[in-house]
Amino acid sequence: MQQKGSLATKISVVAVCSALAMLAGCGAGSDSASTGKMRMGGAASAGATAAAPVAPGSIRMHFHRTQGDEAQWGVYSWDGPVNPSSAWISTRFMMTGSDSFGGYVDIPINTAKSSIWFLVTDGSGNKNCGADQSAALNGDIASNGQEVWMLEGDCTVYKSQPAISYGNLNQANAHWLSANTLAWPGVPASGSYKLYYAANGGLGSGVTGVTGYDSAMELTASSSLPVALNTKYPHLMGATALTLSAQDAATVASKASGQFAIAQFDGNGKLVQVTSLQMSGMLDTVFAPQAVNAELGVTFGRNNVPTFRVWAPTAKAVSLNLYADANGERVRQVAMTRDDASGVWRYTAPDASMTNRYYYTYDVQVLSRWANNTIVTNTVTDPYSVSLNANSGRSFIANLDSNAMKPNGWDHHSIPKLDNAADIALYELHVRDFSASDTTVPPEHRGKYLAFTDTRSNGMRHLRAMREAGLSHVHLLPAFDFASVNEAGCSNPTIPSAAADSTAQQAAVEQSRGLDCFNWGYDPVHYGAPEGSYASNANDGAARVKEFRAMVQGLHDQGLRVTMDVVYNHTSASQQGQLSVLDKIVPAYYYRLNASGGTTNDSCCADTAQENTMMAKLMIDTARMWVRDYKVDSFRFDIMGFTPLAVMRQLQAAVNRAAGRDIYIYGEAWNFGTVGNDARFVQARQANMFGTGIGSFNDRLRDAVRGGGCCDGGEALVSQQGFINGAYYDPNAKASQSKDDLLRLGDLVKVGLSGTLRDYSFTDRFGNVKKNADIDYFGQRAGFAANPSETINYIEAHDNQTLFDINAFKLPQNTPLADRVRVQNLGAAITVLSQGIPFLHAGQEMLRSKSLDRDSYDAGDWFNRLDYSYGSNNFGVGLPLASVNQYNWSIMSPILTNPLIKPDTQAITTARDYMNDMLAIRQDTSLFRLRTAKDVSERLRFHNTGPQQVPGVIAMSIDGQHPQRYDGAQYKSVITLFNVDKVAKTVLLPELRGRKLKVHKVQLKSEADRLARTAQYDAATGSFTIPPRTTVVFVEHAAHDD
Repeated sequence: MQQKGSLATKISVVAVCSALAMLAGCGAGSDSASTGKMRMGGAASAGATAAAPVAPGSIRMHFHRTQGDEAQWGVYSWDGPVNPSSAWISTRFMMTGSDSFGGYVDIPINTAKSSIWFLVTDGSGNKNCGADQSAALNGDIASNGQEVWMLEGDCTVYKSQPAISYGNLNQANAHWLSANTLAWPGVPASGSYKLYYAANGGLGSGVTGVTGYDSAMELTASSSLPVALNTKYPHLMGATALTLSAQDAATVASKASGQFAIAQFDGNGKLVQVTSLQMSGMLDTVFAPQAVNAELGVTFGRNNVPTFRVWAPTAKAVSLNLYADANGERVRQVAMTRDDASGVWRYTAPDASMTNRYYYTYDVQVLSRWANNTIVTNTVTDPYSVSLNANSGRSFIANLDSNAMKPNGWDHHSIPKLDNAADIALYELHVRDFSASDTTVPPEHRGKYLAFTDTRSNGMRHLRAMREAGLSHVHLLPAFDFASVNEAGCSNPTIPSAAADSTAQQAAVEQSRGLDCFNWGYDPVHYGAPEGSYASNANDGAARVKEFRAMVQGLHDQGLRVTMDVVYNHTSASQQGQLSVLDKIVPAYYYRLNASGGTTNDSCCADTAQENTMMAKLMIDTARMWVRDYKVDSFRFDIMGFTPLAVMRQLQAAVNRAAGRDIYIYGEAWNFGTVGNDARFVQARQANMFGTGIGSFNDRLRDAVRGGGCCDGGEALVSQQGFINGAYYDPNAKASQSKDDLLRLGDLVKVGLSGTLRDYSFTDRFGNVKKNADIDYFGQRAGFAANPSETINYIEAHDNQTLFDINAFKLPQNTPLADRVRVQNLGAAITVLSQGIPFLHAGQEMLRSKSLDRDSYDAGDWFNRLDYSYGSNNFGVGLPLASVNQYNWSIMSPILTNPLIKPDTQAITTARDYMNDMLAIRQDTSLFRLRTAKDVSERLRFHNTGPQQVPGVIAMSIDGQHPQRYDGAQYKSVITLFNVDKVAKTVLLPELRGRKLKVHKVQLKSEADRLARTAQYDAATGSFTIPPRTTVVFVEHAAHDD
């Protein structure tokens, strides 16, 4: 994605988060205390002798560690040595030699090689450098040998011996956890330590020790942290604890705006190393308890008079800058007053003349490690901004309670009723996609919030029809203030007319990236302000507020609730970046830091630290604002697994209170990155969400239905067929799946149909009765939910290929269009008729294609086009962007030019109508919307199971009368059969004989699938015959309903 900025300045951001979310994080150094000998600066370690010359044909790899424990480390090298490392960690070349620099090892080299590839690692797999390293081999290595040098925590491979530093104060290897307790991983408790303070910065180190300080405080070392801190900071388990005296700890609050460093000394009092500190724990202990309940941002008292508050406990001074309009010069600057207990700075205006008119920024004077430990004055917007000027340069003073900020009828419009979370059906929609190409929308509304007020447009008619069928919520992709679209003048490219597999279209889109008006928006700047590019005038602070509200009101008026996609796990910029906000106010607090104090980027961008009190507060406060002031009904959390579970629970309670109603929350509960496996806190990840009432995306059902995994490339895109697109029963030219593969996928689909409930049991393909939790999903437990509403069932989303496109890869290339539509419809039926909450990607019901693009976050309107006139599904509009798809172009080209694949209007409307049929069936009976795990266990049964089952057919019954009549069931029972095979199948289910079954009335009348009504049931035998690639729902009326 691209960062938002002035027309003259655009800043690149790391690629889209959804792709990087699948990468595993690399280790970064040991957290265990050293058992080696301390070494100061460049002095020789004890026992070191002069090294012998390097043997011809060998490379000597030198390594220096501050604690002198190089002997515990080795070189793992898979390419270059005569005998490469063969097993991870165990076959390292150990640092058996030592000299005045540190440890070294000589490695015989295959002199035919031009380089050696390696990792320096300890016995636990901790790496000195997270990335693979290489060193070019000298041309004369066979006769003269070669030497290289490496330093702890430094990825550079030096060709000559580097100077050894006492420490880099731009790094922070130690942690200040509370007013009196610090932690330093990897140092011995036997050392002596001091904490240095300089009020205005200037700390340094050299052979004489630490320099430039105003005071030094003695620290007492111990081998372990207190139990409470070990519990709170599990990743620091084993770190050496360092304690300040009570007298020194009492001065911390008054010194917080200065520079601190911690130093280690050897037994002779000589400096070993010095480092800066990670300060978030101390700030949370000393200031956050008093600040956490403060009303930050702009609040309004009597007579609409504004008060400004910003939390900046380490700032030396904060001033408020006022502007009479969006772009004019500053008209006034006023100093703000600091509350010493909380670190909150405050200013109250003399009157209300600025309200709903003026813009503002803060000047924050702060010592920042991101500015080389110097004092800088950052001009910055308010983290609690509720609106801004174009491109987020100034915050707008808006009273959201005033009539000037509300569309007509806002206060009294009705929010659609929702009886139970299990009744939800979601439709994921991008604000711009919805109307950018809809000619029935006025030109000035296209791609804007106000398109949702045009009730006669094609798009709104389409949504209305889906709502009448059973859709409940429209999930809007990010609509908070994001960075990637230039609000002051984006422009869209002219796309050339070219062949279905031409590169010309993507080349035109590529040239316009960062200049056009499209991006998914997963690059937040301000969490509490609406995005300006969707407003009629981004430079009018009132417009985006009123128009966002008008959008919500427009959807509510159509009977649809609104879900907001939120991205609290990262921001688009950090440190001293152009659009950085949080780091410019409280440096290195709001973001998660790695072992050396750098910002982690596991999400794709700078990861926020929601485990820190005031970051959690920012998240909760802005979420409360969206439900209270914008009447948002639900939230989808991007990479929710990066958030502490306790914070998610706190947020859930807070938004429910603020809204006065239940707010449904769901998210990506993936488990990866620095925080993976609860490394730093108990995460909001799938395995931990049981019983929370918070929904998690169901990747188990997704992968089983589609085939393969989310991020496949190359031949796997074709060969890994799924349950609906041919596994075993309709193999393509690359596939080799077995009957057992199909049955395994069928078991995973059954897990999904039963709500992915942890404790639901059924008979698996081997004939064993198993709980969903005991069904394997790539080494994980398949079942994870406590109740159906904790599961979000989906087979298509904005991420990755659309279902139509993945089917284009996986179905045999000679598959007729009519069968392709039926395969799409099978996916719709499984998604909608599963217990839990169905999640539909906009256009899924219209065979939506992105011309095979796997990641269209910045692929422009061209590849993301939605056509609510049903003239095109956007397939075959050129090869997708090279930047994320080129390695698959050779596979894509023959698919894009296959005349059997591109659908016509009839095919598109057939799929549309079929989706609405499924929604209508789900809406007709509560048996597809069971409330609890107990309901599912008591009423839902699978038939045609075990090793003798008819492959490719799932038979599911749901009882509406036993153990008692189920509220809203409408029927004595419903029996649903899915036949994914390309031929009709008959299954004999004697346990279901003697029923009075009829095909559901919706299917009997449907023109979207005339085959379904031809399904047959023989009451005498319990035999069912299901047409090819068909889902059929039979219903059994209660005796008094006959």
